[in-house]
Order: sequence, then structure tokens, then C-alpha cells
Amino acid sequence: MLSVSGTQKQVAAAGGVLWRSGDDGRVEVVAVWRPKVGNWSLPKGKLDPGEHPLTAACREVEEETGIPVIPQMWLCRPTYVLPNPAGDVRKYVDFWTMRTEKPDAGFTADDEIGERRWFKLEAAREHLKRPRDQEALEAFSRLPAVTSTILLVAPAEVEPGHDGPAVTRPLSETGRDQAVRLAALAALYQPSLAFSATGRASVQTVDPVAQAVGCRLAGDSVFDTDAHGRNPERSSARLRELAAAGRAVIVCAETEVIRDTVAILADEDGLAAADVSTRAGEGWVLSLAGQRLIGLERL
Repeated sequence: MLSVSGTQKQVAAAGGVLWRSGDDGRVEVVAVWRPKVGNWSLPKGKLDPGEHPLTAACREVEEETGIPVIPQMWLCRPTYVLPNPAGDVRKYVDFWTMRTEKPDAGFTADDEIGERRWFKLEAAREHLKRPRDQEALEAFSRLPAVTSTILLVAPAEVEPGHDGPAVTRPLSETGRDQAVRLAALAALYQPSLAFSATGRASVQTVDPVAQAVGCRLAGDSVFDTDAHGRNPERSSARLRELAAAGRAVIVCAETEVIRDTVAILADEDGLAAADVSTRAGEGWVLSLAGQRLIGLERL
């Protein structure tokens, strides 16, 4: 995706540090050989117009390696300048750490990508010379392995003026659109479990995700505002319980619950979270190692 900032053009790209545990238990990452420039690099590519960076990252890594990927945690955004006679171009790349359930998926070489190879992390640092790849590998090497991803999302916009208790209010047309957009992103993480606060809007928000990935959706009143008010720490404890299973999970909790839960988790595990406000139809990606929160980003 190309944009213009002042007089300098900008190019947005995205990619991933796709990893696995090798036969000896050591971490390996995948790299691709680009014959046109004669170097090894992390898989990455430009965003299509209007494309979300996470969607682009997953698409590009799979296209360049042949391996289907599951995103985990945002790593970094290296920025660099490409000299050009018509004006320098500023390029930035968003990298995510990624895992896969099919590390040996088929690969077909072409003019752009001549080879795909799994490297031990130490060897990858030696072969991938460019600063942006080095920055992503360094960010990855500082992290413990992500064992669980929890998508914590707020109910989408509800229909105004609906008669009856708040718990029965359905999504508005805008809210239904928000839920569809949310599902497109959340499904990339392939959650195997889905939970929802008991309100109708919460269920309608997360149901498209559950349908997209084919997982069961269950209600859980611990994510309701009323139950949260009686025990504000129960929801954060519940998320740690879910993380212990080592799966990707999506949870739709009411907005007040999300605000307090994110703040409690971040505070307990020493992560910065200056602004924990969450708007309708938005949410968070919580990356955990065991039951410890190691990454927090807005979805």
C-alpha cells in the first residue's frame, strides 16, 4: 500500500517470524531466498489497498512460504528509506510472530522466491543480513514462547431505543457490520474456544467468529457487568485459567469488564497499559506464556 506523507512517499508492508520447535527442541524460523536481490529474508510483502496489516502479514507469509500460518503477537515496525530518483520512499514493515500446524507444507519456487528454508535462530541471524530482519529477529529472541492467545472483544454497537432489558438488546446494522469485520480478523487466530457474556449483543458479536472457525460458543456470566461488580478480579482469573490450556480463545466481555480486566492483568504482570478504554466492536489480543501476560495489543 502506497501513501504520501508531506513530500515523501510511504509504503506499508507486513510479514512474520514464523517459528517451530526443531527435532532437537531448539527454535527454528523460516526464511526465503530472493534470487532477484540475492539474499535471505523473512517473508513479507506490501499491503493491498485498504488491507489490514495483520491480514496482509498472514497472506504474504503463506504466499511466499507455502505454509499456512496462525498469528500470535505483534513484534515491531522497522522503518527504512528506499532511495529513488523520483523521490525517496519511506517503507515500514509490521512483523508478527506466527506459528503453524503444517510446517512441512508444499513449496513451489518461482522468480520471486527461489527457496524456503528453516533455520535455527542463531543461523537465521547470520544469514538474514538486512537491518529490518535483524530487528524482527532480535524482538522475537527476547520473548518467551507464546503458548496461548486470548482475543478479548467488546460487544458491537447495539440497536438504539430497543424496548426491554438491556441484556436483550440486539446489534444495530452498524454493529452487525462491526461483528463481520471483527470475525475476519479474529478468525486468523483460529480460536478453538469461544465464550461470551450472556447479553444478546455479546453473543451476536462473537457468533460470526465461532461459525467461521467451527468452534463451540458458550455463555459465561463472569464476563457480565453485574457479576464483575461483585468480584472484579474473577474475570482476569478466568482468562488465566483459559490460557493454561494452551489454546487460542476468543471472549466477548462487556465493556466495563474489559477495561478492568486488561488493567488488572497488565498491572499484575508488569506491562504498560496507559489507555485501557475499549469501544464497541473493538478488543485486545492478549499473548501469554503459560498464565503470564507477555504481550498486549489492540485488535
